[in-house]
Parts: sequence; structure tokens; C-alpha cells
Amino acid sequence: MSGFLSEIGFYNLVNSPKDVYVIILLRMLRLVGFGATSLILALYLRELSFDDEYIGLFMTLTFVGDLVSSFLLALVADQIGRRNVLVISSAAMVCTGVVFSTFQNRIALTAAAVIGILTPSGGEVGPFRSIEQSSIASLVPAEHRSDIYAWYTFLGTFCAALGSVLCGKLVDWAQSSLDHTLLDSYRLAFGGYTVLAVISVILSLTISSGIEVGTPVPTTGVSVSSPNGGGETADAAEELTRLLPKSAQPKKKKFSITSLFPSLSRSIVDIVVKLSLLFALDSFASSLVSTSWQSYYIKQKFHISASVLGSVFFATGIVSGFTSLLSTSLTKRLGPVVTMVATHLPASILLAMVPLPSSLYVTMAILVVRASTQSMDVAPKHVFLATLVPDSQRTAVFGWVNVVKTLAQVIGPSVVGVLSQHGALWVSFIVAGSLKVTYDLGILGTFLAYNRHHQH
Repeated sequence: MSGFLSEIGFYNLVNSPKDVYVIILLRMLRLVGFGATSLILALYLRELSFDDEYIGLFMTLTFVGDLVSSFLLALVADQIGRRNVLVISSAAMVCTGVVFSTFQNRIALTAAAVIGILTPSGGEVGPFRSIEQSSIASLVPAEHRSDIYAWYTFLGTFCAALGSVLCGKLVDWAQSSLDHTLLDSYRLAFGGYTVLAVISVILSLTISSGIEVGTPVPTTGVSVSSPNGGGETADAAEELTRLLPKSAQPKKKKFSITSLFPSLSRSIVDIVVKLSLLFALDSFASSLVSTSWQSYYIKQKFHISASVLGSVFFATGIVSGFTSLLSTSLTKRLGPVVTMVATHLPASILLAMVPLPSSLYVTMAILVVRASTQSMDVAPKHVFLATLVPDSQRTAVFGWVNVVKTLAQVIGPSVVGVLSQHGALWVSFIVAGSLKVTYDLGILGTFLAYNRHHQH
């Protein structure tokens, strides 16, 4: 048992600084809210008599708002303080929840979704992810990052699943026990989102200055084995050897408009650009099958209750969360690039098969099997980027990558809205699966040579 816990990085998590715990707890609370609201978002808008095309446009505008706010806040996070940005972003969640739980006006809801923080996909939105990823990289030794990122992913995925099932139960309970209408039951769920956001604001205020840029990264001084075999000493190697000479490493600058953008070597810029383009392809595919649209499709096709619908996504989320823990072991043995492709490719193929069965149980089986590998590529992505990019530029680069991914999602929901309006929502699953397969092969062909660049 001890060996298994060590393999999945449990001991490294337990021995992490307090700020790591707070960051992970913040993500857990956030994902409960995101998982809950993404389950009912399209259904809620439909209950308000929004047509499918406008629902798609609504989600597109939501992504546009997230695109702008995420990029700007991520760029200035290291200047105004990472903790301050987390507080501001959590406060924006509070405002969004208040509007959605109290207003039914189309303009008010659209404005709140664009300016505030809301997710149609069930995944992360806002600047949280880029800030938390770079903060974790600053708080823990390089050789422990894959473990912490894996737990960060697992616990977030688990809580998104928990949010889905709790939301489904809450909606049904509110109708049966409180005599709420379906619309009021949905609004009650957004009230819960508001409460979680308030708690997040309070927790964000407890984070120390240890997450800020410039804080020395701890090292363990122990030998770390790489997938190549053999070991290297963490104290002997710098926190990161950047794949670029020391003279090319960026110097700390005073705050200015130009200093907001990272000054990286040409080789690192090329890698970031290529990664961004491939991540954009994957994100566009994901936007065609967001949690909101998936739940809408399954409910329309099989006519199931909110509780059953929530249970479907709870099952997939739990499976996805637990298997994501295995990614840290695979990353150490296979390298991040091979792990990303080997785990994501089967999930991509299964995604294209979702609309084929006429049975709910067969559809659920495909979704659960797909979930077993679909999140195992997340932690290796974080490790790969964190290894290549200096700490002083990490938040900006993570922010850039996440913004590119968000930008790629902008048009997808509108496309799906048109497909749904014409009774062809099933097409989105096939197109998305095909694009994701292309992404996987692109990652393998482009970055296989970098697979063994671990602790540089």
C-alpha cells in the first residue's frame, strides 16, 4: 500500500506547503460550481425560451468574455499579485451567481456571462488555471510537480462530477419537496454557485506571498530517477534548466506595458506557438461537445430526469478523476508527450462513437470507458510546459496558452447551436472525435523528440 501511495504521489501531496492545499481546495470548490452549472446551463436557457441558436451564441459570447478577462488578468498577475487576481476572479464568480439566481432578462444574463465567470464546458474558465499552475510550479520542487498536478487534476475532476450529481439531485428535490417550478429549481442551483464563490473569495485571502513570482523554489536534494533511467540531484540541477543558455534567460523588469509579455528564447517561443496551435485544435473540438451540450443532447434523446442526468456525468467524472492519478506514474516512465497521446487518443476515438447507440446504457458505457483516459493527458501537459518555461514568465505563458485554447472554443457553441436547431446535434460528436484524433497525431509527430526533456 505504501508503494502504491508513493507511486501516485500521495506523500508528496501531504508534504506540500499550506498554499498548495489552499490552491487545490479553491479548485475543488470552483469545480463543484462549474460542474453543477454546466449541467443545467443549456437546459436553463431553454426553459427561459431561448432558441438553440441563441443558446449557442450565448455560449460563444461567454467564451469571448472569458478570453479577454483571462488573458489580461493572467498577464498582470505577476505584477499586481497572483493572490489579488484570485480574489478578484472569485468575486467575479459571486457577481455572476447573483445575476443568474435572481434575473431572467436575456440582456442581464448575457452580460453577466460575458463579464463574469461561467463555464458552458464544465471545465476551468477565468485566469484561475494559469495562475494556479504557475503557483504550484513555484511552490514545489520540479521533481514533485507531476504528482501535485495529477492530484490537482484528480480532485478538480472529482468535484466537477460531484457538482453534476448534486445539482441533479437538488433540482429534482426542489421540485418534489419545495414545489418549485423547474425554472426556480435551476435558479436555486445558481444560488449554490454563489455561496461557493463567496467561500472562494475568503479562502483566496488566506494565501501567503509564497505563490508570488520571485519566491525561491524548494528543492529536495535527493536523487530523482528519470524515465531514461539513472538519477540526477535536484540541488545540482537548477529548478529548471530551460533548454536555453543562461545569457538568454529573461531578466526581471520593472512593470510596464512591454514587460507584460514574456521575453523567451526563439526555441521556446517556437515550441509554445506549436503547442498553442495544437491545443487550439483540441479545444475547438471540445467546444463542440461541451458538458452543457452533452447533457442537452442526452436529455433530449433519452428523456431522463435531472437526477439521472447528473448521475451520468458523476459516473464519468469519478472514473476520469481516479484514472487521472495514474498519469503521474505514466509521465515518470513514458515521458509527458507519449503519456499525453497514449491516453488521449482512445478517448478521442470513443467520442466519435457516442451518438451511434440507441440505448441509454450503451451510450453511458461509451462515456464511462472514454472517461477512463480522457483526463490522463492534463497533468503531463502542465509538466511539459512548466519544464520548458522560466518561473518569471510562467504565468504569462500559461495564460497565453489558456487564452489560445479559449479563443479556439469561441465559434464552436454557435456551430453546435445551428446543428441542434436543425436536429443534427449528433454530428458534433463525430466531428469533435475526428479533430481530436488529428490533434493527438499532431502532438506525437511534432513533440516526440522533446519527450525526454524532463528536469532540465
